[in-house]
Amino acid sequence: MAEEKQTNGAAENGVKTEKATDLEKKIIRQVEHYFGDYNLPRDKFLQEAVKLDEGWVDMETMLKFKRLSQLSEDGDVILAALTKSLAGMMETAGAGKEAKLRRSPSLPVPDNSEESKREVEARTIYLKGFDKENTTLDELIDYFHNGYENVLNVQMRTWMDKKTKERCFKGSVFVTFKDEDSANKLAESKDVKYKDGGDALLIKFQKVYFEEKSKELADKKKGRQDDKDKVQKAKGIVKEEKKDDGPEFTLPKGATLCLKGMGEEITREDLKEKLNLDFGVNIDKDGGEISFITYNKGDQEAMVRFKEEDAAKPIAEKWKGMDKVEVKDTAITCELLEGEEEAKYLASSIQDLKDRRNKNKNFGGQKRRGGYQGGRGGKRGRRH
Repeated sequence: MAEEKQTNGAAENGVKTEKATDLEKKIIRQVEHYFGDYNLPRDKFLQEAVKLDEGWVDMETMLKFKRLSQLSEDGDVILAALTKSLAGMMETAGAGKEAKLRRSPSLPVPDNSEESKREVEARTIYLKGFDKENTTLDELIDYFHNGYENVLNVQMRTWMDKKTKERCFKGSVFVTFKDEDSANKLAESKDVKYKDGGDALLIKFQKVYFEEKSKELADKKKGRQDDKDKVQKAKGIVKEEKKDDGPEFTLPKGATLCLKGMGEEITREDLKEKLNLDFGVNIDKDGGEISFITYNKGDQEAMVRFKEEDAAKPIAEKWKGMDKVEVKDTAITCELLEGEEEAKYLASSIQDLKDRRNKNKNFGGQKRRGGYQGGRGGKRGRRH
């Protein structure tokens, strides 16, 4: 048996280790993504693995992750890289076939609850003002880990160019710290510049950014509706009160799946393809089994509602029995919507159907193409 030695990834005895190579930086970044605050609470396969041995995951299991094994299949190389991490997130032990690693017990894993999400938001900072063309993640990681204490994760914010099908940097990042005090130090910093000669970065807490963005979107939506109302008024179209004098809508129970953990690149078509290939779901537009998918690209959750009662139950059971279900290399979890959550979702969907029926009546019975329906709050699903 190989001699076991346990080390902390950031440093030993408080002294930073030698600088990592480009390959080692990629290994560090990939492993810390797997065990990070964002991925681990959503990764059912890894969650099950960390329960077996006080958080330790053996190298054989880690090499089942495609992106990591593509970087290196040598456990000693992976462990050596992690000892050079500046984040201090990972601990390593053993060597060779006995090699294993785990997230440091000093960094409890946040669960996927709203309370945990708010806690992570409270120690995450939004920064904007980076060069969109000439900034790399490796450079950002070096900058923040060397310049600030207790940095856990640096996330470049990107968008998808529909023409080139490539991810493009927005010029902004989210930086997550181990604690709120460390995050406060960056938030309170003045005239922070990424490189000499550059402009000062815009800095605010992630929570503040989300609140401002939400208000901005709401204002835009209201502005569009106001413009639409003005046009209708100019044409002499009078808005009427909505009436629910048609037949009652009923939706099947046991027919809705809640999928969680989507990445920014996953589309409705990707989800449909996974359901078709791995679970045998008929996804034909007209005669298929799916009624609606409530999901917009970039959302973290998707609701998939089937046409028949209890149709979602066998899929949810099969999903739970699988070691890991991935869509575009992202682990997706699945839950059957039940109880109060199901009741709320179905009630919201029924109300949406009523609203659309009345809207069609108010505009002379003209029907919209495509047939949309979804949850409240602006999300819409596509009919299949």
